[in-house]
Amino acid sequence: MRIGLIFNPTAKGDQARHLRKQLDEIADECTLLPTVGPRHAEDLAAQAVADGIELIVAAGGDGTVHEVANGLARDAIGLDGVDGLAKTALGILPLGTVNVLARELGVPLDFDAAWRVIRRGYTRQIDLPWMELQREGKTQRRCFPALGGAGMDGRACELVNWETKKRSGQFAYLTAGYRAAMEPLPAMRVVADGCVIESAELIMLGNGPFYGGPFDVFPAAQLDDGKVDAIIAERVQKWRTPEYLWGVLTGNLPSLAGVHYVQATSIELTPVNGERVAVQLDGDATGELPAKISVAPRALRVVAPAPVL
Repeated sequence: MRIGLIFNPTAKGDQARHLRKQLDEIADECTLLPTVGPRHAEDLAAQAVADGIELIVAAGGDGTVHEVANGLARDAIGLDGVDGLAKTALGILPLGTVNVLARELGVPLDFDAAWRVIRRGYTRQIDLPWMELQREGKTQRRCFPALGGAGMDGRACELVNWETKKRSGQFAYLTAGYRAAMEPLPAMRVVADGCVIESAELIMLGNGPFYGGPFDVFPAAQLDDGKVDAIIAERVQKWRTPEYLWGVLTGNLPSLAGVHYVQATSIELTPVNGERVAVQLDGDATGELPAKISVAPRALRVVAPAPVL
């Protein structure tokens, strides 16, 4: 089986040097494909599909996985990526801050253990959510294997300080979320399989149960149930911040007053009063509303640990 490994070679410091040493040790087992800038991982993945590579490994965090998945789906985007994604499987070497999809799949966070999982080559089919959204005045359609969000969640990702993220990881998202909550929050209208919420300030979308780390935020979510899970808050009230945080940590966020939990095959998000509402996909600021979300059932083939019989 031909393996292509996509990674970012520009990081500096002892950790980056250690990674490069690890990559050099497996270089005879795969083709190393270094990126040269934003979204280049997507182009590399699309070219690897065209070159007939059977397994493409995203070495990085959820943002890298996002780019690689969109590259895999590029040649069949009009068909929800089903045919194009069938040609090539996705593997993950989790090197990011959060690694949501890797955690959900049970991929070890240790480099050597994760590489052993990849070399064994066991694959499973998971759903692939898609979002049609706006970016720089144009409509784009992108898949998001792990998570998405709009409103306060999208704005928080726009406010993430990347130097802080490098130093402190998830703390950067917490501080950005606090800053976003201090701003006036625009409202959106949510229609999820016929369920209508006329005004909401936050929506969180999950393919699996985790969000922002090893937090079981979506208790009913499964990676292969053909649905996307959504938590929708009508209002984000600053004085309830400790309650929200406790809800995330305990998995009880959907039970709070003014919070809705839905599972849907399609969702439409529309700004209220024409205000700009930010969107994030897989942890990175991506664009703005209006947006339409759909799900391609079991369209993404991923490498995961073999089930214990």
